[in-house]
Amino acid sequence: MRLSQLAAVLVPLALIGCGRRTHSNPAVRVESPRLVSILVEVYDPNTNFVWQDASVRIVEADQEWSGDTWASPYQDYYLTDANGRVLLDEFLLADAAVGFYEDQNGAAVLSPASSEDEATVVIEVSGDGFQSVYVEVPLRWSQPDVFVEVPFY
Repeated sequence: MRLSQLAAVLVPLALIGCGRRTHSNPAVRVESPRLVSILVEVYDPNTNFVWQDASVRIVEADQEWSGDTWASPYQDYYLTDANGRVLLDEFLLADAAVGFYEDQNGAAVLSPASSEDEATVVIEVSGDGFQSVYVEVPLRWSQPDVFVEVPFY
């Protein structure tokens, strides 16, 4: 009796499992633009000490989407903190008017599209009595936040 009851339950389940085809649609992943930023650390390579109050300026950016280099019309300088660092965040990069696409909040972004996913930003590091140093900082959609150490002496 138990064998017939077990068969009565298992046979319909087996038929249901064999006759059914499932179609799974792979999830479509829509990539979105990413905010960009540059964390700059200025240091003296002779002593390895960091420079507090060194001036950092966004000079220009070469934008892949336009194929052009956009020079900033502003002379805004940002001073490094006690750790020798200054963060050029997505809002400072957008405010520098160096050709970044901007999101609805006015922040600089890079697009995931292959012709819009790269930019190279030129920054200037300067200080009283020292010659300015210019550094090219590559930004990529795959790595939108960059840390750059700048030797300055």
